[in-house]
Amino acid sequence: MCQKSMKLKKNIILKSYPKEDSLAFLEKAKELSPDPKDAVYFAVALKMGANIWSNDKRLKSQNTIKIVSTNELIEGLSSMDV
Repeated sequence: MCQKSMKLKKNIILKSYPKEDSLAFLEKAKELSPDPKDAVYFAVALKMGANIWSNDKRLKSQNTIKIVSTNELIEGLSSMDV
């Protein structure tokens, strides 16, 4: 598995993984995602146990994956003094 990581500031780490790693989660993601186009992002979030950054309010209609808006992200980063 090829994994790339980039540490930003403090505890923020961005990682990339091969698309195949999240395919096992795609069916569940399709059930959760209110928009079929976003199912791939839900699959990655399920695999990684991660949140999704989006301003699409429809994505918050489910309770399995936490959806974080830009304002919420800025507030969180501000509180971390990043």
